[in-house]
Amino acid sequence: MGADGVASEAVRVAGCCKSNVTYWKDKFLRAGALRLTQDGIVKYYELTPYGSKLLTGSEGRLRLPVVLEDHPVKFTIIEREKRVLDWVKLGSPRNWVKLGVRIGEVRVVKTSQSIIVHPGQLKGFNVDALEVDAGRIVERVRYILEVRFGMVLSDEAVPLHDPHWQVYRPECKEWVEAGTVEVKGVGRLDHSPPSRKPHLEYDKKHLAETAVNFPVILENLDDKIDFLTENVCRLVDSVGKLSDALGKIFNLEGSQENAPKLGVPSYVS
Repeated sequence: MGADGVASEAVRVAGCCKSNVTYWKDKFLRAGALRLTQDGIVKYYELTPYGSKLLTGSEGRLRLPVVLEDHPVKFTIIEREKRVLDWVKLGSPRNWVKLGVRIGEVRVVKTSQSIIVHPGQLKGFNVDALEVDAGRIVERVRYILEVRFGMVLSDEAVPLHDPHWQVYRPECKEWVEAGTVEVKGVGRLDHSPPSRKPHLEYDKKHLAETAVNFPVILENLDDKIDFLTENVCRLVDSVGKLSDALGKIFNLEGSQENAPKLGVPSYVS
C-alpha cells in the first residue's frame, strides 16, 4: 500500500480528517517514532522501536486508547472583529485547517456576546496529554481571532460542561453482549453511533485515568499478590521454626522442674 493509501486507511480507522493524519505523521517522523521505507514504488510507514515504546509505555505494556470528547469553552467578546469574518465557514473544521489549526476538528460559533470554541474529539493514550492538547487548541484559536482578525476576548474561558472521556477496553464488547449497559458509580458502557464501538464513558478525570491504566494496575496487582504470597510463605516457615524452638525450650524447662533438686547449704549468723 502506498503512502497515500496508508493515510487514507488511517483516516478511515481513526475517524478524523486527513490533515490530522498528515500532521501527526510528520510529527512522529521528526521525533523518530516513524520511519519511511520503500520497496520499489511502494512506500510504507512503520513504527520504530521508539514509536513502539510510545504506544506501549516505558515497561512495554500496551496502553488503552482514550478519547476526550469535544469540550467547548466560551469567551466573552470585549471588542468585535476588525476584519470581515465568515462565521459560517468558521463553523467547519476544514476551514480551521486552512488557518493552521491541524489538531482536532475545530469549530467556532459566534453568539451576540460570546465566542464558543469547539476543539473537537481528541484521541490518544494519556488523559492529561489530551487535556493539554485541548487547551492548546483553544489558545491557538484565540490567538488567530485576536491577531489576524482584531478581536479582543475575555482573559478566561468558561467551559460549557465538564470534560467527558471514552475509554476503549477489550472487555467492553463482552459486557455489551452480556447485556451490561451501565457501571454504577464509575462510568457508563456505551456502543451508540457514531463510533458504535463498545467503550466506557467517564465524567471524572481520575476515573478515566484509572481505566486507561487498568492493564498496568492489574499487572502490578498480580506482582504485589505474588510478592505477598511469597512473604506469607516465608512467614509461615519462620513461625513454624520458631514454634519448634519454643517447644524444645518449654520441654527442657519442664524436664528441669521434674528433676531431683540438689541440697543448698544455709548459713545462720
